[in-house]
Amino acid sequence: MNLSRCLTQMMTRFGLNESHFLLNLAILGTLISLCTAIPAQQPTPAKSDAEIIRGIDAAVYARSNAISTYTVQEQYSIYRNGEPTPAAEETIHTVYTRDVGKEYTPTAQSGSAFLRSAVIDKVLAGEKDLNLAANREGALITSKNYEFDPHPGTVERTGQQCILVTLKPLRKSPHLFTGKMWIDASDYTIVRLEGAPSQAPSVFAGQTTVARDYAKTGGFAMATHAEARSHTFLFGDTLLKIDYTNYEIQQDSSAK
Repeated sequence: MNLSRCLTQMMTRFGLNESHFLLNLAILGTLISLCTAIPAQQPTPAKSDAEIIRGIDAAVYARSNAISTYTVQEQYSIYRNGEPTPAAEETIHTVYTRDVGKEYTPTAQSGSAFLRSAVIDKVLAGEKDLNLAANREGALITSKNYEFDPHPGTVERTGQQCILVTLKPLRKSPHLFTGKMWIDASDYTIVRLEGAPSQAPSVFAGQTTVARDYAKTGGFAMATHAEARSHTFLFGDTLLKIDYTNYEIQQDSSAK
């Protein structure tokens, strides 16, 4: 059967006149050409461990170098032995200055004065010490202080695609954690930290586990909520919760 006779039979079968049939053929040909011209989507190459580690370091130093000062309200609540209401609470107004460190001003207190002194005051003293300009570098979550072991692929957390990274501190310190963290797969900023201090902090005699969540505020990953759990003979089961609100961040003009 020749091509002319074949086309005639097809037009008769589908009830098309010659102009409509040729138009449809032209449209079909255009679609085929477009499909063949679009290259197949290539899978995104997996990030190497070295690339991820460099990204973590860069994100941490970018934040550290960019923020000159910030203020935040910190709400501390202590729960004992599974009780639903806190045994002690304290609200702190915190001022961070990169060249100086942190200054704390209590604005409200309630509950056990003994627990506030034994737990919250010691936590604040530890935070004040590690944020001194001379000590801060040694507490950063960077490859200078940790061995990082990124897990393959990504996981979802709070609606974000994250990379899970195992943390192993390079030395023992109450400010360095053995555990894991989730980092934003797009920019390597921290999303969540879970672990235990590599050296027991003085505030708790027993083993402590810590979890801290972060969210972007003013373009920076800032702590939003933290929990520390411990069991000791003196205090029993103790849960310390910290909520961070009302950030006001001032950037270093040279880092913008």
